[in-house]
Amino acid sequence: MAANRMCYIVFYQGKHVIEKLESLPLNLTYVSKKLNYAVFYCDKNQEPNIKKQLKDVKGFKHMGPSPLFDENLKFSVK
Repeated sequence: MAANRMCYIVFYQGKHVIEKLESLPLNLTYVSKKLNYAVFYCDKNQEPNIKKQLKDVKGFKHMGPSPLFDENLKFSVK
């Protein structure tokens, strides 16, 4: 079984976005309170669903793929 994971960055203003991210099915790895962004990993096919849920949250600015993430890395679970 291969996992098709991606790394995403969310830019926000306010704590409501972080509370929503913690309730979603993803791995929240880093939150910068000073620069107002969060880094998380999730399945690539879940991206539209997460964007849809975040766009109505107060303080949400932008979400996009991390420029430092290498898509060619594939992880498999045995």
